[in-house]
Parts: sequence; C-alpha cells; structure tokens
Amino acid sequence: MKTLFLTAFLAVTMVSCNNKAKETETNATEAKSDSSELFACPMHPEVTGKKGDKCTKCGMELTEPVTPAK
Repeated sequence: MKTLFLTAFLAVTMVSCNNKAKETETNATEAKSDSSELFACPMHPEVTGKKGDKCTKCGMELTEPVTPAK
C-alpha cells in the first residue's frame, strides 16, 4: 500500500514540475519578443516605451507600434 502511494505521489510531482518548466520557457520567450518592440502614445507619438506602459504626458496606455525611420 505504501509503495503504491509513493509511486503515485512521485508521478504527480514529476508531471507538475515538468509543466512549470515549460511555462517558464514560454514566458521567457514571450518577454524577449516583447522587450525589443517599442510602442507610442496615440496622442503623443514622441512618448515611447514598452507595450502597456503609460504616457508621461496624459496617462494613456502606449499602444501604437513605433516604426523605425529609414
């Protein structure tokens, strides 16, 4: 009985740890792709930052992607 319980416990533990590692890798990949992209305020395009940041002039969320000048 104890062996069955320990085996089940170890199986559940190993599966849950494996899922957390995959989630961490996915989150790191998403953070890398988002950090290089700049966004601007719709009302003040000179104010730039990361997606979700707030404009320092009006407080709106930065949503417009900034296109690099050629």
